[in-house]
This record gives sequence, C-alpha cells and structure tokens, in this order.
Amino acid sequence: MNNIRERVKQLLASMGRGAFERDEAISLALLTALGGESIFLLGLPGVGKSMIARRLKMAFKDATSFEYLMSRFSTPDEIFGPVSISKLKDSDTYERVIDGYLPTADVVFLDEIWKAGPAIQNSLLTVLNEKIFRNGKQDLKLPLKAVISASNELPAEGEGLEALWDRFIVRYVVKPIENKTNFLSLVIDQPEECEVPEELQFSADELREIKAEAMNVKVPIEVSELVFSIRKLLIEEKKKQEDNVDVNNCDLVDPPYVSDRRWKKIVGLLRVSAYLNGREAVDLSDCLILNHTLWDKDEQILSVTKLVAQAIADMVKRHNVDIAEELTGKRYTKPLGDPICPDGKNYIFVVGDEEMLISKEAYEHLPTSSNANGMMTDDNQLLIVDFPTSLVVQKTMDGLSINSYSYPLKRGTKVRTGSVTDMLNNVTKRMDNLESIFSGMVEENILLLPYSRYVYMRRAFTDIKDTLRRKGH
Repeated sequence: MNNIRERVKQLLASMGRGAFERDEAISLALLTALGGESIFLLGLPGVGKSMIARRLKMAFKDATSFEYLMSRFSTPDEIFGPVSISKLKDSDTYERVIDGYLPTADVVFLDEIWKAGPAIQNSLLTVLNEKIFRNGKQDLKLPLKAVISASNELPAEGEGLEALWDRFIVRYVVKPIENKTNFLSLVIDQPEECEVPEELQFSADELREIKAEAMNVKVPIEVSELVFSIRKLLIEEKKKQEDNVDVNNCDLVDPPYVSDRRWKKIVGLLRVSAYLNGREAVDLSDCLILNHTLWDKDEQILSVTKLVAQAIADMVKRHNVDIAEELTGKRYTKPLGDPICPDGKNYIFVVGDEEMLISKEAYEHLPTSSNANGMMTDDNQLLIVDFPTSLVVQKTMDGLSINSYSYPLKRGTKVRTGSVTDMLNNVTKRMDNLESIFSGMVEENILLLPYSRYVYMRRAFTDIKDTLRRKGH
C-alpha cells in the first residue's frame, strides 16, 4: 500500500505544479474521483475552477473530457448529444449521437450548474448516482471517472435542486489567491507547464481496484464514535431549531441535514483517503475531510469547521487522557507497581465494585495502537477473541480500555504522589504530546494541508488544555 501513497503523492505534485494555492482543491478533486464521487466548487469567476477540472483529467490514462457552461437556455442536446435524425426516421427510435458529449467523457466539468433546466438536472441525477445514461432503448454504462460542477452561487431553495445538490459529496470554496508572492508570480511570470508522467496516471482497471481495496480499510472505534457524535449533535440541534428552542449558546448556524446515505458515502471517502495514504485503517487526520462534506449553505461553513475540529480534539483526549479519574482530592496517587497476578496466570481489573480477570498472556499481547475484540465469561474472565463482538478492547498506559472506558489493572504499590497542580501540568503536557502526534498524522497525510493551516483545529486543542487547567481550581 505504500506504493500507492508515493504514487499519489507524486501525482498530486505534478497536477499542482504552477497552480498557486490550489493544492487542497486538487487533492479533494482527486479523492472524490478515485472514490467514485463528485465535487462541487464554489467561487467567483476567474479563480481557477475549470483549471482544477483540466488538471484532474491528467490523472487518468487516455482520458477524454467534456466541459460546458450552463445557461437557462441550455438544452439536453448540448450536454448529452443531439437526437439522431436517421434513427428517428428509419427506425422510429429516439436516440442521441453521444460521441464527443458527456456520455462518452471520462472527466466532466459543468460550470454554472444551477442554471440547468429540469430535463438536464433529472438526467444528471442518474449519471451522478449510477454512472448510467438512458439512450433510446439502451442503458449505457458510462466511462465517467469524475464530475466537477461549479458556480459562483449555491442552489436556490425551493426550486427542486436538493436531490442534485446532495449528489455532490464534497463541497469546496475556491478563493482568490491570498499570498502576495503567489499572486505576483501568477500575473507576471510565464505559466509553468503541467505534465503528468504516464506511469503516474490511473487506468480504468486500477480505478476499480482502488475502490474495491478501499472497502477493506478498517474504521476504528474512535473514528466511528466521532462520526456518530457529529451526526447526533447535528440532529439534536436541528430538532431544537424546528421546536423553536433557544440555541444561542450553540455555534452551529442553521444546522445542516446530512442523510444516512450521505454519511455512508462520506465514510467511504475516509476509507479511500486512508488507502491512498498507504494505511489499513482510517485515522482521525482523515476526518478533517468532513469540513468539506457537511455544509449546505456558505454561512454554515465556519460553524461546521469549528464543530469538526472540536470533535476531533475531544476524541483524541477521550481515547488518551482520563482527567476525571485523577482529579479526586487535593493530592493524588498513581499506581506504578507491577499488576497483581495472584494465581500467576491472570491480572485483575476493577469494574465498579467487581474484580474482573484477564489472562496475563492475553494482556501482554494486546495491541496498544489498534483494537481487539473481547467477550466475558460467566466467571468474570475477559477473553480476547478473533471474531467481532460488542466489546472493543485496547491496551492503555495503566490497564485497558473497553468500549472507550478506561479500567486500571490492580497493582501492588501506589508510590507516586503529587499536588493537583503537578497533575494538571502533567496532563497538559500529555495533551501537548497528543496534539504533536496528531499534527504529525496531518503532516503525513498527503491529501491534507500542513497542520499550521488548520487554525480551528489548533484552537480546539488550546481550548481543551485551558479547560483542564481550570478544573484544578
């Protein structure tokens, strides 16, 4: 899988050559194409939306493209091809001449898409969802690899555009160039040629293989919990709004509705992201892609970005720092002795008032960076098994985590003591270390920007550390 990572990394570098401040847009366009989904670009005229589509075409071998600027007067003939007069005359068949039009293209760019009429929109629904076009009496399987739509506005409400809008899993805002050096290079220097070596381009067979292999990528417990927690919050805030409950304390602006079908496709993209990064499991860095999948209106973008950042930071803390158990009294003790093993075979961990057992051998072989499956026996023994169960087990610093709740092993001595202030400083240092680990994951993710660019992600970690400090007073 590392081969695919290096290949995609080189491909993105080639596609982004001379495209100032468009790395993220090109990465997301490639991700959606390799994941079998579509992307919508929102931006003013002249910011490079069509250029992104042309660069995307270079990712595929022998690819053909189709571009069209929609208007209220556009007809299906201009998009899908004119009706064949000879077919209509000779065999009374309503069939289009599709060569050179959308049904024969690998990469399609539709500008000002919301100006298309209902006849075009209805045909696009099937094209986007099933990659099928009905031509006469035949259902044609399209060679379509990517659809990029664009506009300088979002779809108007109440005009029946919701179904088409929902088909675009990724929505991205393309802004004018901000950096002075980049801007002057664009307007003064000769444009840099963009060429993609053939060995980096993907064939149709390779594209099918990527989609199939990505389905085998694991979704660990912290990612699934993150997705569910965001979904739950969006549903709850939407209900409050519909019930006219005061939501002034919530940062969410007009919480967006995200369908279950859309969530499934989003998680599919997370799997593809992990696969392209050469990993066998999704990690929390992939979840930054959620910034571009959950909003419906431009006024929701900022609140969604903050929500995703906070949810990721909370999940990092939840699975690594248990502050609540340590904040008990003015002084604290921490067990540092060897785990108690009275029979020489089993360690003891405590759940409520009960003592549970896990075999010493099983515990010592538990992975620390991935999950295992467990089941309880009638005699309070936790067994580690090879098949999926309702208990997700992971080794922690002091014991083990079961379904994300920490349980320490009983130990022979408690020797480490200190003040609450000392403990808070230690926890803050742990959070600093965890943020450093997460930022490293982001830097390693070839589809993301450098960690320094995720302002609200960094703020979310700062807020958590401030909260931990306040708990000590």
